[in-house]
Amino acid sequence: MISSVFGVLFDGFAYGMLLFILSVGLSVTLGMMNFVNLAHCSFAMLGGFVTVTLTNELGWPFLASLPLAFVSAALVSVAFERVLYRRLYRASDLDQCLLTIGIVFVSVAVAAYIYGTIQQPVNLPAYLRGSVSIWGQSLGVYRLFLIAVSIAITAVLVAALEYTRFGAKVRAAVDNSPSRLHSAADLRASAARLPSRSSGSITHLPSPISSTS
Repeated sequence: MISSVFGVLFDGFAYGMLLFILSVGLSVTLGMMNFVNLAHCSFAMLGGFVTVTLTNELGWPFLASLPLAFVSAALVSVAFERVLYRRLYRASDLDQCLLTIGIVFVSVAVAAYIYGTIQQPVNLPAYLRGSVSIWGQSLGVYRLFLIAVSIAITAVLVAALEYTRFGAKVRAAVDNSPSRLHSAADLRASAARLPSRSSGSITHLPSPISSTS
């Protein structure tokens, strides 16, 4: 009984870490930029499909595909910020919702057209398959990997916001309106890339409850 409960809690924690990374990116966008970005999932999906393409179609090693998925999400977020988001920083919440939900619909349609609507498997390397025994409990290796990566990304985000010059600018802009206006251009451009980069760097990892081979 205790063993099964622990297994459920462990799997839930692994999946929760994935959702946490998604929510962190969205909270940065909404809280620090005051921009309603409902298209955040599109950047996450991009990272996932880049990984699927590199590993399944081009034969790249799984770990080698992760940096390129990160870079892809970052570059696309820069382009969207420059071309679309920047035009609506002073627009109403409704206008921002309409733009970003439109991006979601377009991105979903494009993904369905290219990859279809079926779940895409990811070929994990042998060292990320199987399970290990810890304190008598069998824990999935990939789930442990997912938790470790999520904790590492969270630590990097916290360090960037708390101990860097960029983080100081972000906190000043959030707490002080004149400061926000003074540094709006640099702050918004940087903050727009931060959440999509963080999501792109983690959500291209397959879900711990999805099928992998």
